[in-house]
Amino acid sequence: MPLLKSLLLNDKIQIHIWKIDESLFDLKKLVSLSSEQKKVFQTRKTLIKKKQYLASRRLMEIFSIIDLNGVFNISIFKNKNSFYSISHTNKFAILSFGNVMNGVDIESYRSKIIEIKSKFVNQKENFATHSNDIKVLTRLWTSKEAIFKCMLTKGLSLKNDIEIKKFNHESNVGFANVYLKNKKIKVNLHFINFNNYELTLAHI
Repeated sequence: MPLLKSLLLNDKIQIHIWKIDESLFDLKKLVSLSSEQKKVFQTRKTLIKKKQYLASRRLMEIFSIIDLNGVFNISIFKNKNSFYSISHTNKFAILSFGNVMNGVDIESYRSKIIEIKSKFVNQKENFATHSNDIKVLTRLWTSKEAIFKCMLTKGLSLKNDIEIKKFNHESNVGFANVYLKNKKIKVNLHFINFNNYELTLAHI
């Protein structure tokens, strides 16, 4: 289908959501892949991964975002003084871009998040340390993943280097601190809930 939703945040960042309900054949007709992108596409082994790759590249084509090297799992590049980020889950592809550093992540609400929370929740985040609330933990996880993409810093630890400040789950904004060497960097967060999914945008 066409774009499911488009949003403009602070006149600086756009978010575009594509619901992937086309067949692989139909998606292929929508996208013109470079020779390098075709090689990357062939490495996607499952049908859903192939569809996600094509849907995200279609979004990039629509908004004239140049894929600098065709790499799927490195989702942010600097291009003409703009930054962009890609995320996928199940049947959605997300593209964010703007003139400030940004990262986006989307996840469905699943109980599995409880089993892995010790890998990303730190002691400063005491509102989540003893929580088994799937929505709270999923928001925390997507926030850290979005921040990781936003920061363009290799080796950044989701658990040790990123602190999500306590948020009201009814609110659509939040804040975080990122600790890099001797610096503390404040990051802004925007939350969107739809169709049992949590989407978080991070930007500086």
